Amino acid sequence: MIRYFFVAATIFALSGCASMGKDECMVADWQAIGYEDGAKGHALSHLSNHRKACSEYGITPDMNRYEQGRLAGLEEYCIPSKGYALGKSGKKLNRVCKAPLAREFEQAWSDGLKVHKAQSQLRNSERKLKQQQNILDDLNSQIEDAEAELIGDGISRKKRKALLAEIKDLNAELADTEYELSVLEDQVLEDRDDLERIEARYDY
Repeated sequence: MIRYFFVAATIFALSGCASMGKDECMVADWQAIGYEDGAKGHALSHLSNHRKACSEYGITPDMNRYEQGRLAGLEEYCIPSKGYALGKSGKKLNRVCKAPLAREFEQAWSDGLKVHKAQSQLRNSERKLKQQQNILDDLNSQIEDAEAELIGDGISRKKRKALLAEIKDLNAELADTEYELSVLEDQVLEDRDDLERIEARYDY
């Protein structure tokens, strides 16, 4: 029976029925459509989208058959591996799974969400590190330009004094930036280790 739902639902999906036309509404297999929606984790309220589309043609979905199919589809959706993938992608938990599948699915989602947060933390640290490296490169470039100007021909005493002061300030800023960069490098390594440790906990 489930295989029948899968085949029929696949045909429905390939027909492009996201917005159902008159022909689709007239020949709709509501059990297969329900299965397709259930396999995607849609709540019963999703039927309202089909109802709205088909109401233009005076056709009302068969709610009982739709719900039978949707519940069968949820058996395909409500498995730990999909819950984990949902959480890992940072998507919100849609509480459509029924007992006894709900508990394992929601736990897997929670585990996946932990990985997602660790990934986000690592990306954030890497972004800050890159920004700090850009600042460091810019400071080095400014120092090189100032030093080149300092040894140039015909430079006035006043200008030389100003350049020396500028170089001193830039070097002080460079030292601070290098320290902050080393802190961020350590943070990236720590976040990478955290992510690997968290991912190693789970096998979905």
